[in-house]
Amino acid sequence: MILKNKKMFIVLSILIAVLTACSANSTNDDNVYLTSNERMIDIISTISAEDGGRIAGFAGEAKTAEYIKGKFKDIGLEVSTQSFPVMAFACDNAELRIISGSDDLAYGVKVLTFSAPTADDGVSAEIIPIGLGAVDDYTGLDVSGKIVLIMRGGEYFRIKVERAYEKGALAAVFYDPNGDEAVSATLTQLSSIPALSISRSDAVAIEKAVADGVTVSVHLTVDSITRDSTSSNVIGIYKSKDNPDNRCVIVSAHYDGVDTPAANDNASGVAVMLEIAHTLISEKITLPYDVRFIAFGAEEIGLVGSTAYVNSLKNRELRELVAVLNYDMVGIGDSFEILTVEGTENSELVEAIEVKLGQMGYVPIISNTDRSDHASFSYAGVQAVDIQMSPAEYYHTDMDTLDKIQPDNLKAMVELGIGLLRDGLPGLVD
Repeated sequence: MILKNKKMFIVLSILIAVLTACSANSTNDDNVYLTSNERMIDIISTISAEDGGRIAGFAGEAKTAEYIKGKFKDIGLEVSTQSFPVMAFACDNAELRIISGSDDLAYGVKVLTFSAPTADDGVSAEIIPIGLGAVDDYTGLDVSGKIVLIMRGGEYFRIKVERAYEKGALAAVFYDPNGDEAVSATLTQLSSIPALSISRSDAVAIEKAVADGVTVSVHLTVDSITRDSTSSNVIGIYKSKDNPDNRCVIVSAHYDGVDTPAANDNASGVAVMLEIAHTLISEKITLPYDVRFIAFGAEEIGLVGSTAYVNSLKNRELRELVAVLNYDMVGIGDSFEILTVEGTENSELVEAIEVKLGQMGYVPIISNTDRSDHASFSYAGVQAVDIQMSPAEYYHTDMDTLDKIQPDNLKAMVELGIGLLRDGLPGLVD
């Protein structure tokens, strides 16, 4: 009996030593992880570690592109990059303070990307709540020489800012009625007047004072610059061994961010895209078409990267595109959301995704948007979807951090992508 125990101890000792060695290898080799979730979380952690570190046209975005390029190469894809010009925007300082009529702001402000700067001494004026800032909201109001306070929602920020300018406003201040954080947003081009955002709490305090008949005056400064720069798309190709018609599916995600950590928007999509590529290679999955993995730059300033890519394709190359699966904000939320430019009008691609999600036990929300990179392809006649998890809380705020990511969402997104690619996107490929 004692001899048996000694043998068992020896066997266990050997087993522990082997497991310890394996664990050490996993730590030292960037390409070896215990689970796919760990690999994806590591990617999100790496590229969302710096607040505002991936703004289009600046060094952090370029560094992230190189990181993704290295990951594509490690996975074993054929890698290339496509550079394109962008207008880079940065703001060194922004401030909004109450001069009279209400308590000063309790929280900070955020400048909207491509906001015009103020003069060095800023702007001082009365601030007037204007609802959503729609055309009808200005009826009976004179905002000339004043600053307007506008709720987020409905139309694009840019349209609301330019409408305020046309009405004579000196600046536009936004807030989110559904969240308390000051939001980051892009105007896609240099605005005619300064524009920034404040917290809902501060906005409600201003609105309450005005509703009580008090005139609220504020002082606003924006020290922003714009300059010509470049961004890039990073492309990794998984080649099919039997593809005489050169058919191709694109799996994409934008890697740039706004002035936040941008963990969910869209480090999460990048991580899922890379994991799908890793799985195809490691499991040697045979497909009837090439898969082009594309990390798009400069999405946040107006889909610039995907537009540049689509514009570079010849008509023949567009016809060879079977479908586009775009992953954007996939790490937070409880429901799958499939978004197309057309919305609830089903396409073969949407139907294929609904079937696959049904097999996985999910019923997706079908909705519409043209605010992510799938839209560039859709407008060129290619079946394209944006895949998200919803509700997508915290995006474009400083709370878009790694700790909010739900790892099971990432794993489900990879399962969906691999399932669609492996099963041949029924209805789209013979």
